[in-house]
Amino acid sequence: MYLAIDDKEDRTVAIKVLPEEFLDDKKRSEYLTRELQIARELDHPNVVNIFDIIELRRKEDGKLQGFMLMEFIDGDNLRKHITDQDLSITQGVELCEQICAGLNYIHRHRLRDGRYHTIIHRDIKPENILITRQGQVKIVDFGLSTEEKGFRLFRSKSRAGTPQYMSPEQIKEGTVDERSDIYSLGVCMYELFTGKLPYEGKDRKAIMKMHISRKITPEPPSSVNRRIPPSLSRIILTALEKDPDKRFQSVAELQLALKHVSVSRI
Repeated sequence: MYLAIDDKEDRTVAIKVLPEEFLDDKKRSEYLTRELQIARELDHPNVVNIFDIIELRRKEDGKLQGFMLMEFIDGDNLRKHITDQDLSITQGVELCEQICAGLNYIHRHRLRDGRYHTIIHRDIKPENILITRQGQVKIVDFGLSTEEKGFRLFRSKSRAGTPQYMSPEQIKEGTVDERSDIYSLGVCMYELFTGKLPYEGKDRKAIMKMHISRKITPEPPSSVNRRIPPSLSRIILTALEKDPDKRFQSVAELQLALKHVSVSRI
């Protein structure tokens, strides 16, 4: 990632250097073009803006190198607040509501041509949740997927993700939907309010086994952090249900539950 000035638009941008195989592989290159077409239409205060893809030929070997121009976010990611444990319960809930707002927009996005595209992030984790200095959440690095014929940036069956935050169905390479993102957000919420992960193991394999095992359940967040009200603890545990049918069925449902917690003036 690089910080740069866009002379044409007179703005500061972040430049993400893309893996060279994206442009070497014609199919991936086509997917990337389609991703950009959809990403350009995403317009929400809690989703990072992607402006353009630039292709340049490298002098040393003549190969094409791709660069993605993105909105520059001046701030930190959620990891800092997890490490510092510097937020009140109310502040943490408000951040989670913003994350929900951005995710709900992605999940329910309608393109200008009237078609709906189901966009599943697949890698919700603290590092992909940026927070501006003004306290505004920006979701970044989202994978795009739709069930419509002819476009699939990632397969609907995919284990792509980060083990500590992956849903059981994602680990088992089952079909994932928006409830998988809800599970990953549940892990982030657990970590944000308690300072620890719901499942911790010695290695990647051990962690994934804990996520899919029906015999292992996380300690209630309110037991780890006594400041957490029971209602918030229940919300987090519902998001972390291993059976997708027992979780919140939409991010909007989760967001509504969080609003009820914040209304109580913690």
